[in-house]
Amino acid sequence: MSQIFDQSPDAIFAGALAAQSQRSTLAQYAIQQAAKYMQNNNNDAAIKEFRKALAFDPENDTAHTYLGNLYLQQNKTKDAIKEFKESVRLQPLSVNSLVNLGNAYLQDKNYVEAEKNFKKAARMDPLNPVPDYTLGHLYMNTDRLGEAEAQFRKAEKISPRDGNVFYSLGMLYNKQGKYEDAAKNLEKSLTLKKDFFAANYELGVAYDALGETDKAQQQLSILTRSDYTLAQDLKFVINKPKIVAMDTSKSGGFAELLGAGTPLWALDPALLAPDSSKEFSITFTFSEKMDISSVINPLNWSISRANNAEGGYYNNTMPVSSQEVSVPRFPLLVTYDTETQEATIKFRLSQNADGTATIDPKHLVFAFKGKDASGRSMDSSADEINGYALTGF
Repeated sequence: MSQIFDQSPDAIFAGALAAQSQRSTLAQYAIQQAAKYMQNNNNDAAIKEFRKALAFDPENDTAHTYLGNLYLQQNKTKDAIKEFKESVRLQPLSVNSLVNLGNAYLQDKNYVEAEKNFKKAARMDPLNPVPDYTLGHLYMNTDRLGEAEAQFRKAEKISPRDGNVFYSLGMLYNKQGKYEDAAKNLEKSLTLKKDFFAANYELGVAYDALGETDKAQQQLSILTRSDYTLAQDLKFVINKPKIVAMDTSKSGGFAELLGAGTPLWALDPALLAPDSSKEFSITFTFSEKMDISSVINPLNWSISRANNAEGGYYNNTMPVSSQEVSVPRFPLLVTYDTETQEATIKFRLSQNADGTATIDPKHLVFAFKGKDASGRSMDSSADEINGYALTGF
């Protein structure tokens, strides 16, 4: 009786090889299909194909790596970590696999495991800048800023023509408030890497902090033409709240255009009487919606005599005499209209015992140091106003 199947060891081995080859072929086909889905931004379908590939070939490192990256994009960090662990198991000497696993831990906020993998990758290939560079970002994100700078400097020595490294240094220095160093590194980054809009954003932040408004606006113009999201972010940074106008039409007599030596009674005849006093009010318009609690706090306001080029000089630089009215440091009360973005302050001026007090309304400075509704501090170039300037300075 003849045998239908050949059960010899060689035949069994040959059959196993054929089956393994078939599974490998099916896995590669699934990977090719996944690649097509990724090109069409259909990541869910791509994930299904990569999982199908692993069903045929569980040891396929390509499928594990791509699957891990797709999970990271979907913020499925636990799944990504699982896939990258498999990749490290399959490729234990691969720096890229270790960096991928470190990045997944970093996104999962498991900073201890992330650091372990980045350091291992750096030891494995000391001439590869990526592990040091990525470790620098871990340190920066966890406020270990000195260590972050050291890592970025190591990456710079390995790859001195990499614009990403100088961008990261610039971002770090911005975070530290070292804006001159930030601008220097970001400018270099942009000479090494074109169309690097994240660097344009950080450079705009640095210029703004340095008071180089025109240069900051140039970076905003670049982003407006190229990256809407970053443009809006930089616009938010640059366009800080300002005082844009003052209105004394309903002040009760305060006239901001009257100059030095004005008799106090000229603001209101009732102030002819010795030791009399009068409450005045002035309305200020802001460029942005303000934080209500901040703007109505009288301690965030101040009233003072002008003493600079922008606001002029009280009494035209002449010494203040004993007859000069006493200027209150803070207003009595502040109200705010959320619809018009206008704040109205009330303050009191008092006549002296002789009825001879004088005032220089044009050079009386009103300043606000609070915040807007988004928590931004005032633009230091427009947080004061008076009758001499008639706009914020």
